[in-house]
Amino acid sequence: MSIKEQSLMNLRLPTGIEKVDRIIEGYQTYQVLLAALELGLFEFLDKEGPSDGNTIARGIGINGMFSRDFLGALLDTGFLSRNGEQYANTKATTDFLLIRSPFFQGDCVRNARENFHWNDLSGYLRREQPATNNFHAASSASFMDALGQRALRGELQFVTEAISNWSGFYRAKSLLDLGGGHGLYAIALCQTHPHLTGTILDRPHVIENTTRYIKDYQMEDRLSAKAGDISNDGFGSGFDIVIISHLLYKFRKSLESVFDKVRACINPGGLLVTNHWFCAPGCVAQNSGVHELAKALQSFGHPLCHVEDFEKLFYKKGFKILSTSVVPTTFGSSRLYLAVKESEQPKCSSQSFGCCC
Repeated sequence: MSIKEQSLMNLRLPTGIEKVDRIIEGYQTYQVLLAALELGLFEFLDKEGPSDGNTIARGIGINGMFSRDFLGALLDTGFLSRNGEQYANTKATTDFLLIRSPFFQGDCVRNARENFHWNDLSGYLRREQPATNNFHAASSASFMDALGQRALRGELQFVTEAISNWSGFYRAKSLLDLGGGHGLYAIALCQTHPHLTGTILDRPHVIENTTRYIKDYQMEDRLSAKAGDISNDGFGSGFDIVIISHLLYKFRKSLESVFDKVRACINPGGLLVTNHWFCAPGCVAQNSGVHELAKALQSFGHPLCHVEDFEKLFYKKGFKILSTSVVPTTFGSSRLYLAVKESEQPKCSSQSFGCCC
């Protein structure tokens, strides 16, 4: 029997429709928060203080007919509070949704709408190779800001503190951040070490935004952004610290060549820092399905694997691992390696230690 032949009056709704409604409501709630950011609601309340609905409607330029329900939706999110007729920002809003906060996450919110992975998810899932025409999307100011804001949730602090605890840190003179994007890792280390200078190497479409960050943090005299193709170009030479964070996924099949270039650019006794996601034993998921998918989209398919092969690669290329640690990130734990370049590269067999996936 076709659908049109069934008696509509006798149809009985199956259980479980609330699962569909929750997804739709989640999307609508996201749009409410996005509208609040774009209308400057939180900034208005931060400047003017607690205000009633009519004052808010006039202040942010919306139709007063919608103000009560719009503000009510934001009350439900926990980003507004109400005392009588007065609405005010909550602590969560002050911490995460005001531009003046060091933990501002507004671009993370906006980027969820603009992210080219999610905008065409069905198309992206069909890809066999990363898109080559998305440099402009991946290097947009909002995308870069979103990456930086996520890093400041704790990952950047963990990684840079580990580097600063290295015994040779205050003797280091120069660093290289490969694929550093926003450059916040290099900026944080230069803030800690007053005599450290560095270079942030990334694609030509990225470094305009990198330069913006360098200027914002007043590091023009100590940091520079350099355009380069990590696949084909050399990295320079004479660096005491080299940082590679969430970059090696696209080089899973050519990790040895990247390590060769790193070894050539780093001074003997210098520090190599890598920070990446790895497959868990058995390649099982460690987080929610959406978080795992987000991680897969960012690393195009899956993280590096496996830890044992990656560690052998350090030895093969003449690095001694000093420490490994687990780093909390937005999409689950990554693994941080600190290794020093030994004066002579050890001799070993021709066995390959690339990724097995």
